[in-house]
Amino acid sequence: MIKAAVLAFAFCLLPLNPAAAEDISPQDFAKYFKIDLEKPLPSFEELNAKYAKPSVMYDYKYDYGWNIEEIFDTAFRLTIAENGTREKRLPERNEEALLSMLNNIPKEVYPYIGPYLHTVPGISDKILNLPGIKETKNKFPSRIAPQLKGIPDLEFLSPNLYFILMPEAWPQNLQMTEMPNLFPSYPQVKFDADFYEKIKKLVPPESYMGGIKKPNKVTRSDFRTVHPTPTSLLTSADVKAFADTLDGVLEFSKRGNNVLDTFRAGALLDQYEQAEGINLQLNQMKDLVHPCQRLVQKIRILGPAKEKEFTMLVAGKGFTLNEWAYTCDKTIKAYRVSRLSRKTLNELKAYEKGLYNHVVRVYDRRNQIFQFSTMQGFLEMYKAPMSDVLEVKKNRSLLREKFMKLDNMLLSSPIAGRS
Repeated sequence: MIKAAVLAFAFCLLPLNPAAAEDISPQDFAKYFKIDLEKPLPSFEELNAKYAKPSVMYDYKYDYGWNIEEIFDTAFRLTIAENGTREKRLPERNEEALLSMLNNIPKEVYPYIGPYLHTVPGISDKILNLPGIKETKNKFPSRIAPQLKGIPDLEFLSPNLYFILMPEAWPQNLQMTEMPNLFPSYPQVKFDADFYEKIKKLVPPESYMGGIKKPNKVTRSDFRTVHPTPTSLLTSADVKAFADTLDGVLEFSKRGNNVLDTFRAGALLDQYEQAEGINLQLNQMKDLVHPCQRLVQKIRILGPAKEKEFTMLVAGKGFTLNEWAYTCDKTIKAYRVSRLSRKTLNELKAYEKGLYNHVVRVYDRRNQIFQFSTMQGFLEMYKAPMSDVLEVKKNRSLLREKFMKLDNMLLSSPIAGRS
């Protein structure tokens, strides 16, 4: 297949071929990110028996090459011969996915990937005879990046490296359509003496002096939430209690094969949700949106022994397993929001307002579903009430220290998002 780098670069370019299905939007996928921790899940043994593929060693049908004629399996040899001579060698699903990808990238990219496709064994004629791809056979690209011009014998470069010849593959060649404003502009506001007199009455100037002790007031932040739910608001005491459980989670991750087991349970959970029709094309987005609730699901799949072991770690701070998961996810989301950069915030607002919807809708329906569900996933990652964000900011340095010890991972679930 095409090199991963080529696909990643080409797939991100603006596609040219329009497609129908304008009824899809990111909000249609919000329901897929809701997790019901009360719903019972099959055991690891049941899921493993149903979905895990058996691991068998490959049987070459002979022991040594010099002895192949005497003991080589005849039926196996005929199968190899048939597979090597038939015209259709790609599975239909992969072929259609590749065709969809080629139809959704600009034709200007074809000279850089077409010659390589013509060298890959097993590519069907349906792809190789695609208009624009067919003409690139044994043809060297005409547009070369300025950084590579003048290199001797450049035309002998392997076709699987042609993508580096594309000028657009070099960030230095991308022209900015809008220059950034290097100097911030401030609004011209006239001095209002009455306004500042009102401020002094509300907050006296001596309040800004150092060394003044604040009066000890007991506020809501100092109390724990009784029976946290997915929608209850956080307090500073909740955040501290959750942070105190993370050392135990770290110890749990170091015991035996707990990390590997949760990864295996997660893979089986994805397959189970696919069979139930509640999965996403990139189902790992659920682990980004709700890392703690997904972790609890995986631990429960591993069985009562693991569930009890993990529950004992969080019970010391007064959490049930579900309450810990709810508090954990709300804390992580608020922590992400508290570290949000203006650039990421603008991207999320654009997703929410649908500014990119018309761009995504030029893809075919399958790719629309992938793009829109991923966009909604990023929105869900940063959904946090302002109250939660303010409570988390009081303990952000503590959380950062704990998350760094965990390497930003709760066993198999990632913690922090983009800042």
